[in-house]
Amino acid sequence: RISGVEVVADAKTADQLPWERRSRSPCRQGRVQSLGSHQAAGLLPFSVCEELTEVIWSSARSQAEEARARFALSEGKNTSNAALQAAWSFGADPSQSQPSQTQSAESIATASGASAAAVEEVLQLAKSKLEDALQAEPCARLIAKLGHASPAEDAIVARLRAMSLYACAYWREVSQDLGRAASSLARFLEQQRRLYWQRPAWRGVNLGGWLLLEPGPSHKLFERFGRGAGCEWELLQQMREQLGPEGAAEELKAHRNSFVTEDDIRTIRALGLNSVRIPFGYWIVMRPADNDAYIGTGLEFLDRVLTWCEAHGLQAMLDLHGAPGGESGEKPCGREQKDWKWQQWRFSESVEALRIIAHRYKGHPAVSGISVCNEPSETVPADVLCQFYDEAVRAIRGAGMPPDEVSILLPVYRTERLDEIWRLWNRRFDGFARHANVAFDLHLYHCFGAWWQRQGFGSQLRMTKRHRKILRRVPAVVGEWSLALPQRALAEGDPQDEDKAYQAFASAQVEAYAKLRMVGSSGTGVTAQHITQAGTSARASSDIGCVRRTSLLLETQGLHSLRNNFLRLGYYISRLWFADYTKGRTKVLHDLINGGNRLTYTP
Repeated sequence: RISGVEVVADAKTADQLPWERRSRSPCRQGRVQSLGSHQAAGLLPFSVCEELTEVIWSSARSQAEEARARFALSEGKNTSNAALQAAWSFGADPSQSQPSQTQSAESIATASGASAAAVEEVLQLAKSKLEDALQAEPCARLIAKLGHASPAEDAIVARLRAMSLYACAYWREVSQDLGRAASSLARFLEQQRRLYWQRPAWRGVNLGGWLLLEPGPSHKLFERFGRGAGCEWELLQQMREQLGPEGAAEELKAHRNSFVTEDDIRTIRALGLNSVRIPFGYWIVMRPADNDAYIGTGLEFLDRVLTWCEAHGLQAMLDLHGAPGGESGEKPCGREQKDWKWQQWRFSESVEALRIIAHRYKGHPAVSGISVCNEPSETVPADVLCQFYDEAVRAIRGAGMPPDEVSILLPVYRTERLDEIWRLWNRRFDGFARHANVAFDLHLYHCFGAWWQRQGFGSQLRMTKRHRKILRRVPAVVGEWSLALPQRALAEGDPQDEDKAYQAFASAQVEAYAKLRMVGSSGTGVTAQHITQAGTSARASSDIGCVRRTSLLLETQGLHSLRNNFLRLGYYISRLWFADYTKGRTKVLHDLINGGNRLTYTP
């Protein structure tokens, strides 16, 4: 028991788990992936990539430090604190320091002061290290596969050259222009990741409202037992009062058994998506702490859905959506608490929950990502949050999820805090260099808060372009986004044809998020691209007509099964909670049935 929480570890040993230790990396078996495309990926074992990264990164850093020392000596100046004078931030206008996306690596390095000779020196060290690494087992067989001047060898050397260029550029820029430095770092990590990572970028949906209950996607339970309840905690309290402890547990078990089915997974794959994000509360993994209202555990439900994902070719990202004590005082954590303080978040128990999940699902063919939390409160100090991230990554990797099999997501939530978190994570914790295959998770909603409510439609589109530029500077995933727009933005267009506005808004976001650099997801919080382009807007403020149009649009697109499952699947763009959405008024959508022809709500 940890602070009153009983840790439930599965009794099965590692080799008893059916998916345990299936190697998903050809390189782990001494094979090289076929270079059927210019995107050749997964060419080397991660252990070799790790050694190469260390050589390139440390050599580029040493060169930059020597160059600064020489410059300071010749100029009679001390430039070691120049970074403190950088005015750039992620929230500022990125165009001022953003290098063109069409610029070559050489031109970027040259612009930053990294000479060709310096880059070549770093590259030669990397190539020498590569040669040494390939002589050792289990990599010796790679040599025979690579051959002399083979396409695979050329691709590896090209990646190493790009890494050398971007590493030199980063260390030259980091004391002068953090904007350019961030971009160079993102490019470096992108090239590094392509050497060992083979999976495509996530393009999927959230399975919300299933293993963590929320009033929108889990609306049927809230209607039956928890009218007025705003979160899972309050709902379960009311269910116990009405049904007793055993009755409440049985109803919740029935919900978990039926809410997401194999048909849902099959439908998601048939729509052309390749992944699902699976939010769950810590009580699914560990028995709820004393005095917590939650009902757990429920690992068998995760086991089952991951089996379906494997069978139907979907990647799964496991999302610790509700942390012990909550990562905020908001509903998505499982409990709404207006007086919540960040010290209530039980970080050590969160790390333990992640360790259990990582140990249980290590080697599972469907699991390609794990998120260490959901939407951390902005009241959590940045250094405390980064410390938790560091410990969580170590725990997950130590439990058997290596970087070439699983990406780890570190939620920043809002872009407003991205600058602060990036600086701390990268500079104080050396997080991106120390931890491979990690990325920030951002949730880009255009509807929450007074500022967004004041923005017109043109401003909304401009912010989407701004987000695109920001996202290209960091390894990032957009875990949630929606088509919700405030009434002011909609009022600028034709009131008789709001769908055109939604189509334009959807297209702008799809384009922006589809070009993310590293883990790159155009949305584990979206429906299929052709659905969003059809103008769906199930979370478009509290406009009930938008929900009706969503159903009709899905019907006209021939997506009957998706229409029928629209609310039940709990896509995050259709999270229909609007409590306190506008001052003095609350609308709660209760039911959408018969293809959207009948809709009821309570004022």
